[in-house]
Amino acid sequence: MGPYDISAELTALAALGVIALAMRWVFSSPRRRRTVPVDAAQSGELGLLTVIASGLARADALQRRAVLGEAGIRSSMSRRRDGTMDVLVFGADAERARALLQP
Repeated sequence: MGPYDISAELTALAALGVIALAMRWVFSSPRRRRTVPVDAAQSGELGLLTVIASGLARADALQRRAVLGEAGIRSSMSRRRDGTMDVLVFGADAERARALLQP
């Protein structure tokens, strides 16, 4: 028997350590979280969405989303800082959605 070579074991342990650190980084929760919600009506980062109803109680927002859904218009809701809700639709559907929700 020849001399014992420990370099293979050390290389394997180092690789496992690197993998463990990478997994910890990938699966860790974000450290910085937003504590203050952003009002969709005041945000310039809505992308393709447009606010069509603003400052609604949650039940009212859900009811308006149901009306839009029945008409085949996809919508979403966003909570405002004051706890009320905004209803958002894609820009291409905004005019039709506003017409459907008129009293």
